[in-house]
Amino acid sequence: MDEKNIKRNEMLDSARFLFKENGFHKTKMEDIALRAGVGKGTLYEYFSSKQEIFDEACVEYVKSIHNYVKEISELDVSFKDKLVSLFKGNQNGLEEEFEKNPVDYIMSYKNIISEKFVKTLFEYVSDMNKIIINIVDQGKEEGIVIKEIPSDIIACSIVGTMGEYFKLKMQKKDYALKGDDIIFNLLYNGFSVKKEI
Repeated sequence: MDEKNIKRNEMLDSARFLFKENGFHKTKMEDIALRAGVGKGTLYEYFSSKQEIFDEACVEYVKSIHNYVKEISELDVSFKDKLVSLFKGNQNGLEEEFEKNPVDYIMSYKNIISEKFVKTLFEYVSDMNKIIINIVDQGKEEGIVIKEIPSDIIACSIVGTMGEYFKLKMQKKDYALKGDDIIFNLLYNGFSVKKEI
């Protein structure tokens, strides 16, 4: 990563922290610049407004989740191993990213998020859903997932459960997915052909 991108990411991290701590309206461009260790003029060289910084910070977050899911989908492993990897969330710092930017926090600003961001968010989420559907279809091909349940319904269950699981992990820092994890087993055995304990 070149120096310009490093500086940009530092400004975005500073903005995310301040938006989370102070809220969008109470965060000023000067605060972001100060926390990032740059001058206000430098901040404006990268971002034209607080709205642009907020949108970019949100896009970066959604993109990191998308890339994480895509990487897992490309692994040459079984459906169950991919599902476990999705829940472990420790590759690419996803847990850390989720802690910095919980979805509830981002969506609580739905009146602030720009139309441009909503379109970008929809594109990433739509593509991520297709990727998870492909993972589910792999499970059907392996004879593990019940074929009669539509793949998109199972994908929605996976995504919803993942979100709640990561929230639980943020609340209980010592909680980690284990082989006998009740959340994972409830989800997995809910759509498995053969039940595993």
